Parts: sequence; C-alpha cells; structure tokens
Amino acid sequence: MCTVTFIPVRNGYHLGMNRDERTSRPLASLPEVYARDAIESIYPWDLEGGTWVGVNSVGNAFTLLNWNDTEVLQAKVHSRGSVIPALIGASNTQAAHSTLCNLDLQGILPFTLVGFFVEQEAAVMWRWDQRSLQSELVPWKMRQWCSSSLSDAQASLQRGKAFAMAACESGGGSRDWLRRLHSSHAPGDRPFSTCVHRGGVQTVSYTELTCTGRRVKCKYVVGSPCQVAGMTHCVSIPRIPVLGQLQAWKERPTRGSFRLSVVP
Repeated sequence: MCTVTFIPVRNGYHLGMNRDERTSRPLASLPEVYARDAIESIYPWDLEGGTWVGVNSVGNAFTLLNWNDTEVLQAKVHSRGSVIPALIGASNTQAAHSTLCNLDLQGILPFTLVGFFVEQEAAVMWRWDQRSLQSELVPWKMRQWCSSSLSDAQASLQRGKAFAMAACESGGGSRDWLRRLHSSHAPGDRPFSTCVHRGGVQTVSYTELTCTGRRVKCKYVVGSPCQVAGMTHCVSIPRIPVLGQLQAWKERPTRGSFRLSVVP
C-alpha cells in the first residue's frame, strides 16, 4: 500500500514515496547508510524485516509495492521487504535483474518492484505473482505507481487524477511540488488519496530521494506528510558514477537472458 512518484531531472531525479500501513504496525527505523563492498546505500528498516525503498551511491533506487490485484497462491513465508536489501548494491539493470532472478522468491507474496538506473536513464518494473517474474522497461519520464489493499486499480485511478491535476500547477516537478502532492487528499476520497486515512490504516511515512550529479540524498518524514511540517530526518552520501556503464548499456547485445517488453 504505497504511492511512488518519479521525476527525472538533469543528471538525476526526484522520487517521493508514501508508505501506507496499519497504524498498529511497529514504526520502521530511520534511514541509515549501509556499506557493501564499494557501494554505499541508504534505506529505512522495517522492524518486521527489510525495506520498501532504498538508493545506492551509484544513484540507483528501488521501490517495492504490494501487488494486491492478483491471486495469492502461497502463504507468506518470507517478507517482501527482503528483496530490496538483496538488490541494493546493483550498479546497473543487468546486475539487478540477474540478482533478482537468482533470489528464492517462493513464499514471498506478490509484489511490484521498480528500479531506477540513473546513468542508463532506464527504469525497470518487475512483477512477481508467485508463479513467475515478469520484467518491463519503463520510459524515463515523470510518472507514478500506486497500490492499495482495497484495490490497486482504484488507487491508481483516483491518485492518477490528482497527479494529472497537480502536474498542471506552477512549479510542477519541483521538490516542493512533490511534497505537496504526497500530502494531498485530492480528489477527496481519503481511502484512495495520495495521503491515505481510513480506519486503522494511514500513510505512516514519506520518503524523498534526490539524486544529483554529486550526491544522493534521502529525506524521511515519520507520520502522515499532511500532518508533519518539514522533513524530520536527512541522510546523504556522495554519488559515485560507474565509468563506462552508459556505453555498455548502449552496446548491449540484442540476445540474452534480460529481455524486456516496453511500457508506454
């Protein structure tokens, strides 16, 4: 149950993510810097295991949403939150895909995973339905992903209306605009608004990732963004470009294990 908004900018991007959860669930820990080999990464940690959003020092980010509009075939054995920590060191799309294909996903509930690879200017969406893993190449442009335990389709429709309306505002695509969007209750149906409020479920945190030519930053709000003034926690690390990665992407072979369909 989340909303992800992605905005590409020169040499990087802005990314905002609302996490919608049961208010009875323990709060996640604040984002920290983790190191694995030569790659640093930043992400919050769910006390029940794993994370739903993260970014590494190359500038590559991952977001994970529950896939609710599909049949659950197996009971939960492992947390979906374990997926991003396993991938967070990936320097490019091929490395991420290879790692994901080698993970044991049995016993993990259906999910949608989106990876943003800044030097390749490529976004990839993976979907796991407990039968197979599908992958799609997503255009590097401003867009949004939504999920809701009530209905992913309805959440995407309602939040999509608010997204389209906000895109026409002055300053559309700025970080301030992104924060306003993720604090919004438009178009008025709070269970399906970007900032969610319904019964025992609400938006419990807002994560904002900013990637520039030199740094990667994570700003994190604990609580509903509509009720919190300003950012409550900020962590940043230097961005380390992967030399030659973009050229390797352009010269990639047309045959191989990583074959993608294109989402308009």
